[in-house]
Amino acid sequence: MPAPAPCRWTRPVVILNRESGTISSLGPEHVAQRLQEIFAELGAEADIRLVRGAEIEPTLVEARDGEADAVIIGGGDGSVATAASVLAGHEKPLGILPLGTFNLAARDVGMNLDWEEAAQQLTQAPDGAMDLLDVDGSLFFCVVVLGFYPALVLGQPEYHGNWLVKAWRTASASLKSVATFPPLDLVLKDDDGREVRRRTRIALIANNDYEDLFGIIPRRRSLDAGYFTVYVSTHRSRWGLLKSSLAWLMGRWKEDKELTVLHTTELEVQVRRKSRIPVMRDGEIDKLRVPFRIRIRPKALRVIAPRLEEAVDSGNNPPEHADHEAGAPV
Repeated sequence: MPAPAPCRWTRPVVILNRESGTISSLGPEHVAQRLQEIFAELGAEADIRLVRGAEIEPTLVEARDGEADAVIIGGGDGSVATAASVLAGHEKPLGILPLGTFNLAARDVGMNLDWEEAAQQLTQAPDGAMDLLDVDGSLFFCVVVLGFYPALVLGQPEYHGNWLVKAWRTASASLKSVATFPPLDLVLKDDDGREVRRRTRIALIANNDYEDLFGIIPRRRSLDAGYFTVYVSTHRSRWGLLKSSLAWLMGRWKEDKELTVLHTTELEVQVRRKSRIPVMRDGEIDKLRVPFRIRIRPKALRVIAPRLEEAVDSGNNPPEHADHEAGAPV
C-alpha cells in the first residue's frame, strides 16, 4: 500500500458556516467531528470552528492574523467571497470545502465536490495566486450576474439542496420569466475608453474566462489570467434563450450569434433610466447603485488549488481585446 502524500498544511483553522443549508442538513456537529477525524488521520492539527453567518468575518480575521498556516472556509459561495475579501493581499492561503449548493468557487480551484474527499485534498494540495473581481471596492471570487435572474431569485424563497434540482428549478423559472422581464439598456465602458451599448435581459461577468466544454456549470480557463470576461445576451424570446442555453451546455457558446463577449480588465457599468438594479455576486443578491465599476485584482489571493497539480496549458493570454459577436463589431 503506497504511503500517503505528505501533509502540506498541518495547522489549518477550519471555519464552518453552521447556517449553510448543506451543513444544517448534514448536522453541524457531525460535519465538525468528521472533519476533525479526517485532518487528524492525515497528520494535521485542525482548529475547527462552527460559527453563525454574522460571526464569519471576525473569525476569519482572527484566523488570518493567528498562528495557522492556512484558513479553510466551509459554506456556500457567499461565505467563500467573504473569506476571499478578508484574506486578499495576505500570504496565508485560503482553502475551500464544498458545503454549499452550486459550489462555484470550489469547482474553480479543482476541489472534489464530496466534502470528505475535499478535506483530504486540502491537506496536500499546492497553493498559488489567483485573480479576484473588484465590484466598487468589494471583492468576489467567481461571477457577477445582471438582469432578470437576480431579480427572479430576489423574489423567491432560498433553496438549499441538490445542485441539479436547483439548476432544473432555475432553468424552468428562467424560461417562464425571461420573455416578460423588462430588458436593461446597458452601457459598458472599458479601460481603453471603448463603449458597448446593448439591450439585454441577462449579462454575466466572469473572473477570467470559461472553457468551451460540455457541462451545466462551465470550467474556468485559468485562475490568474489577469482579465475578466463579459457575456451579454441579446436574445429576445424564450426560444432564443433556450437555444443559447443548449449551446452553452454543449460547450458551443462561441457559435451563438446573439451573444456579445468582451475581455477587459476594467469596466464601468451604466443602465439607462435606472438608479439601482438587482445584482448577483458569487451567489449573493444585492441591489447596487448604477453606475458601478468592475476591475480585475490580479493575483490578489493565495488559494489552495488541486487544479494547480494538473499539467494543463491554461491559455492565459487571449487575443488583445478579443471580442465575439455577430453583426457590427464592438
